[in-house]
Amino acid sequence: MSRDRASRRALGVLLVVAAISGPARSADEADDRLRELARGAGEERNLVRIGLEPHHAVEISAGTPFRVLDLATGQDVWRERHEGLLRVVADGGPLEETTGLFRVQVGAYATQDAAELERARLERELSVPAVTHEDPDRGNWRVRVGAETDRLALLPLIERLRERGVTDPWIAEEASTKIEGVRVRLVDASYDTLLTDRTRLAVAPTKGGRLQVDGVDYRGILELRINDFGLVRPINWIGLESYLMGVVPAELGPEVWPQLEALKAQAVAARTYTWRNLGQFAGEGFDLCATPRCQAYGGADVEHPLSDRAVIATRAEIVTWEGDPIVAYYTATCGGHTEDGHEIFPEELARPYLRGVPCRAEADALAAQRATLTGRTLGASIDESGRDVTRDAALLEAAGVVDRTSLPADWTALAVGAATLRDWTTRLARAAGLALPAGPPGGVETLGQAAATIVADLGWAERSRVLLSGADLPALLRDEEAEGLPEDERRALAYLALAEAIAPFPDGRYHARRRPTAGSLVPILARIGERYDAFGVVQGVVSGVRGQSVRLIRGKGEIRRELAARPCLFSRSGGRAVPAAALELWPGDRVAFRTDPEGRIDFLEIVPPVKGVSDDRVASVYSWEERKTRHDLEASINRRIAIGRLENLEVVRRGVSGRVVELRVVGSQATTTVRGFDVRRLLDLRESLIVIEVQRDASGQLEAVVFAGKGWGHGVGLCQVGAYGMAVRGASYREILAHFYRGAELRRIGE
Repeated sequence: MSRDRASRRALGVLLVVAAISGPARSADEADDRLRELARGAGEERNLVRIGLEPHHAVEISAGTPFRVLDLATGQDVWRERHEGLLRVVADGGPLEETTGLFRVQVGAYATQDAAELERARLERELSVPAVTHEDPDRGNWRVRVGAETDRLALLPLIERLRERGVTDPWIAEEASTKIEGVRVRLVDASYDTLLTDRTRLAVAPTKGGRLQVDGVDYRGILELRINDFGLVRPINWIGLESYLMGVVPAELGPEVWPQLEALKAQAVAARTYTWRNLGQFAGEGFDLCATPRCQAYGGADVEHPLSDRAVIATRAEIVTWEGDPIVAYYTATCGGHTEDGHEIFPEELARPYLRGVPCRAEADALAAQRATLTGRTLGASIDESGRDVTRDAALLEAAGVVDRTSLPADWTALAVGAATLRDWTTRLARAAGLALPAGPPGGVETLGQAAATIVADLGWAERSRVLLSGADLPALLRDEEAEGLPEDERRALAYLALAEAIAPFPDGRYHARRRPTAGSLVPILARIGERYDAFGVVQGVVSGVRGQSVRLIRGKGEIRRELAARPCLFSRSGGRAVPAAALELWPGDRVAFRTDPEGRIDFLEIVPPVKGVSDDRVASVYSWEERKTRHDLEASINRRIAIGRLENLEVVRRGVSGRVVELRVVGSQATTTVRGFDVRRLLDLRESLIVIEVQRDASGQLEAVVFAGKGWGHGVGLCQVGAYGMAVRGASYREILAHFYRGAELRRIGE
């Protein structure tokens, strides 16, 4: 039995060939024509309809001639072929999408019947209009009462609801009155125009062509539909697999997360979401929207060879539970642990495959993943101000700027002569591709002289003259002793300070008349060299270590590099690089390294911040902190639940991941408990995996709240960056899906 097959069996993920039908869709003659046109454009039998964003006008173009067809008759509109730019206008419609009707949402229900019972009861008892509202995003029904054009007008109704025991009324905004009588107008590049009597048209490319909507390329064909609110809604009719080629890179960018197995997992999750939600917006004439509200879709413009491979390799595969497509939630970065689905979306059933799981390897696997590299033992190099310059000295030595062969072990404590400094600046200029120093070397009797010599040798003298005003120098140096230096030395010191290549002593002075040691000049040379990328240092993500060989993810692929015989290795401690004779690395660690002429790593350091062992720790939003003032929070909160002056935020309950799943919001006018995803939405935060720290003024009034958090998204289902981390440490897409969707199976849909 192969390892892959054994892994699948152990994890309960089996690939079964089955014809799984999607949700039924009503068909009419116009839809039949659109399907025929899409297949004529080369799209597969499994078509999806993607609703692009509606506008008052959209611009259609193509690299080849294209047709515009009347869906009622199948005949060409205006011309047999259109070329260049065609503007499609909603004649008689508003210039922008209109909103402005507010209702109070009192609950969410799994079935329409349950929602209707609650609607009828509230309408009878409150004597106010009540409606049921289908939420296609969540697949449930919301009950809403009241109808006002001003949020504040709903406050008395909210008070009545609270008196009746409704603990979490929520102000919801809906689109306003539907608009009638809008028709499609066509305007060509010459401003010739035709007003049609139609609300639906089709646009199809000639063979081999692609259509553009507002400059974005799309495969398949387009339907142009006037929606209920008088805007043009372009609908992209496209094959399922072609659609996914525009979804996967938009959801998990292969340039940033270049792991094929992670992209395969994303492709299967996105396909599953699509297949389960066909017809989600059937009332508006399409299946899914093109934004993160459904799934991000960037059309053909975002397609990438690596994500295309992921789609092709997993063709027709979806994740199922008891034969049906799962609710395939996925989140950007889970912060180390996903959450039980019903805790974030309380109106939904507790689905066994949407349980919160750690976003990391199990203990045994973690122990097997880490490995230790061995390097040379470096003693600490400290300059005369007490700063540790070991890392800079090692980098200069590895890059060949400083030749250690004739220097003692404590060379950074030695005074530097003019010839030695000229040797170093010459080597650095050569490595940076700069003009080599000319003329006799300058003096180094004082730090001021050494600074002027370095600036002159490396071509920064003109910078110090042109980019610094004489009036700037005292503000940059803030050192009375420096004011008596010659002009060139003062400018050199000031420019090096401006470039953060030199720092003062702990007393705030530069002591520019003191003779410099090698240790005081090393950081200057290192900072200048890094500005010019002179040392060949690049970054990568560790994907594995074997002996003294490291596998690294770089750009779109993976490389393997051997270590040199005595490499300089640096770990992190207390926010600074510290030398390590033995350096422990984990897959997913980000490192900076350089190689010698033979391609072997001679310098390697861990890049901060170091964030533990979670598979999603490489995300920039793995951990974050945000401070919001009371006024900011009140503006966000009172748009939804009307509590008056904010007095406190109290965590009532946390989920298995640590996310806040119930939050009590205390205000001067009301206290409300908010649950699930509404916590994040109410506070306008990246995530609900947060610690809440309230700051109060001297009188005890809430002044601000600091949110220390992890992750980005709702935290349910597949963690996208976590999938990348699992792939880095060698997991297959089947193992990734099995980890985040516990107990689910892979099946093939009918083709």
